[in-house]
Amino acid sequence: MDNEYHNLGNVLQESGKFDEAVIAYQNAIVQNPNFSWSYHSLGDVLLKLEQWEEAAVAYRKAVELNPNFSWSYHNLGDALLKLKQWEEAAAAYRCEIALKSDFAWSFCNLGDALTKLEQWNEAINAYLKAILIDRDLPGIYEKLGYVLRQIESEFKQVILPGNLQITPENREFYLDLGRSLARDDRLESAIKFYELLLTLEPSCEIYSVELEALLKQKKKFDRTLALCLDAVAQQPDDCWSYYNLGVVLSSQNKWEEATVAFFKAMEINPDLSWWFYYNLWEVLVKQDKLDEVASFYRSVAEAQPAAFWPYLNLGEALTRQGKIEEAICCYQTVSYQQTLGIIVSKNTGKMPVLQNTVKIPNFIIIGSQRCGTTSLYTYLAQHPQILTPIKKEMDFFSWHFHRGIDWYLAHFPPIPQGENFFTFEASPSYFDYREAPERLYSAFPQVKLIVLLRNPVDRAISHFYRLSSLNWEHRSFDRAISDEVERLNQNPEYIIGGEPGNYLARGRYVEFIENWLALFPRKQLLILKSEDFYAGAAETVQQVLEFLDLPDYQLSEYQNANPGYYQQVNQSVRHWLSDYFKPYNLELEEYLGRKFDWE
Repeated sequence: MDNEYHNLGNVLQESGKFDEAVIAYQNAIVQNPNFSWSYHSLGDVLLKLEQWEEAAVAYRKAVELNPNFSWSYHNLGDALLKLKQWEEAAAAYRCEIALKSDFAWSFCNLGDALTKLEQWNEAINAYLKAILIDRDLPGIYEKLGYVLRQIESEFKQVILPGNLQITPENREFYLDLGRSLARDDRLESAIKFYELLLTLEPSCEIYSVELEALLKQKKKFDRTLALCLDAVAQQPDDCWSYYNLGVVLSSQNKWEEATVAFFKAMEINPDLSWWFYYNLWEVLVKQDKLDEVASFYRSVAEAQPAAFWPYLNLGEALTRQGKIEEAICCYQTVSYQQTLGIIVSKNTGKMPVLQNTVKIPNFIIIGSQRCGTTSLYTYLAQHPQILTPIKKEMDFFSWHFHRGIDWYLAHFPPIPQGENFFTFEASPSYFDYREAPERLYSAFPQVKLIVLLRNPVDRAISHFYRLSSLNWEHRSFDRAISDEVERLNQNPEYIIGGEPGNYLARGRYVEFIENWLALFPRKQLLILKSEDFYAGAAETVQQVLEFLDLPDYQLSEYQNANPGYYQQVNQSVRHWLSDYFKPYNLELEEYLGRKFDWE
């Protein structure tokens, strides 16, 4: 009978019926109180129900009955961490490691417990052993970096004798670790780690050289931070002074201080498009501040019901909390207001009657980044037969697909009765995102697509300086390119993401064009050359309108909507980039049967 209850518990647990599974396992234990597996399984369900104390009791009984099963110790440690019983958790992980010493999370979690106990030396060794097993363990470098920064005494007195030894065989590993800390913008941690290495190998020249480079970088960071603090002191009512301070602080993982600065920027000027600045939101999420942000923007929206950006910022906070339905309400409110205003201005001032359904996009500008998409969007938005969404870039079919189609459509305008309006969006992230073509084709197979392609050398340079101006890129151009070359050499199939970088990968246009044309008919894709657009915007817009079957419309002027200002790169670097992109450009010309003449 006991096995039947235990098996029933397994079935209920797999189907997500955790409360019922608890009862089944408890019945199994009553029938056979010496069966350790029932206690272990009960503990697993209680962990999922976040009943930490009860789970710890179950796991303790499991290890009492079967002290040779490592997973019971591991899960006991997890429950004890939740209960903040650090010493007991550390003891549980040590028991697990004694039985099974090849699981990276065991050492990582042991390091977490030891960090809470401020046993820095043992925590360092635990994290190092975790990295030796799995160098891609999520969050491990941040944890190691935090512990390294806590150490003030001499490293020789801190590291346990024999636990960290450098040999010719493992020296490269420790060098790579130090470089990883530096690449992940953990300067203080990397500096301390190289100082540690030098205490163990004082005569190693490469440690000294790389430490010196890091110290110079740290000096530069300190100067930048001082300038930001001075700007805040000189302009305490300027939101951008606080935003820039937050960016600099977050670049070195000073999350709490960065959060204060970002929140202050929002408070000074809540009526800005803060939803766009993803680095700000990543810090707020990391510091669990979304409730405060949402509360703040609710109060702003209540005080200014006709406001635009506060609703979008509130929607961003709600979206990142997973409160999609509430976010949709925010977007629909502001979309309704915006659509009324646009139609009144375009339709001789008469008040339209808006339907409840929204308009799906007739066409989408899919990219590429820094190729003129913002200018083209701005020109098309002024056409009397086109309605714009509440955001230019939704990035739905690339980075935010998990938010659901209803979230996406909430950004588009409601349909005015008796009118034949077009609407669209422009998300340059779609062009080079591997899953975007299939996702978009599944949703809107008839949609027309527009892509602008710019000389990839100019595109890469412009992209770098744009991210630098936003304080999203902190490396030199040479360093950024060399880092990407190394990454692409290690992984030629590297998937482009939303993080800064990918200056080379994004310029290999032919790979992405092939992906789009594998699904969409050629007649639905308009490929424009950015240089032609820059030289003759009116002619290019007319070409787009013909492609869309819309009547021609001329603007009084065509100003660049998103210009970039930056210094010229070294000519040798430009030549290198040109050589790098040349085979991809030739392949693109052959594939499309047209010349681009990029040098």
